Amino acid sequence: MDKKTETKKVFKAGRSSQPKPKRTNLISLRLTDSEKEDWEAKALAAGMGKNLSKFIRYCVERERIYLAPPVPAINSATYAQLGRIGNNINQIAYAINRAVKMGEPIDDVDPVRKSKP
Repeated sequence: MDKKTETKKVFKAGRSSQPKPKRTNLISLRLTDSEKEDWEAKALAAGMGKNLSKFIRYCVERERIYLAPPVPAINSATYAQLGRIGNNINQIAYAINRAVKMGEPIDDVDPVRKSKP
């Protein structure tokens, strides 16, 4: 490869951490349809989605199960909007950090100032 087509990693996002050990052992469990639905509902109420493996591991490793209270509908919409805002902020921060790392200038862009003469 010549230098023009060679790719190199400029910016590594995220935290570096130790790799988690792989779960290779399997335990099989049979449930009726209604039992599975009940367990999935309990996992959802505990804030684990429908991830039964995570929920069962949580139940077995702890003495008590604490169920999260249901989120009111208005809060659910607010959380979703906050998630979108947080995502936008992360994208902006990533772009700025990448530009700084590459030595590119960061323009002082203020949309309010640009729209008003």
